[in-house]
Amino acid sequence: MHEYEIRILSGGETHLVVAEVHLSDVAAIRAGKKYAADNPFEVWRDLQCIHRKVSAGRPPRPAKTGIA
Repeated sequence: MHEYEIRILSGGETHLVVAEVHLSDVAAIRAGKKYAADNPFEVWRDLQCIHRKVSAGRPPRPAKTGIA
């Protein structure tokens, strides 16, 4: 089991972050599609973005982490 962050994007910025545990990357991406509906979203495992669905518009900006 791996820990994942699903980031729902809106207006090029992170709008919602959901932290979950899944058996595989595919399961986490499937959950991301469900949460995001037709919105762009990212799925992260640790520090690696394993899936990114962006809209046809501008690409999303990195999330603000507070790390300088």
